Amino acid sequence: MIGVTAVMTATPGNGDALVDAMKAIALEVEKEAGNHCYLVHQSVDDADNVLIYEQYTDQDALAVHREHLKELGSGLKGLLAGRPEVRQFILKS
Repeated sequence: MIGVTAVMTATPGNGDALVDAMKAIALEVEKEAGNHCYLVHQSVDDADNVLIYEQYTDQDALAVHREHLKELGSGLKGLLAGRPEVRQFILKS
């Protein structure tokens, strides 16, 4: 299982709009084969900071997601203050 975190900073004052956009994207991502979750979190300290937590079956499922996200994320440009900080993790049980 592959876990992914993406930390995003909204342009000033657009945190709620970024959350709404990411929740709409989540509805589509959750339909992808190999996706186990796509959860949107907003910082309690700074509403312009958003964290996405995702899980995928394997690297192949993650690769499919990345291609799909190119299409889904096209409307985020005005909402993001910069590139998301993305990290991958492997589930150890």
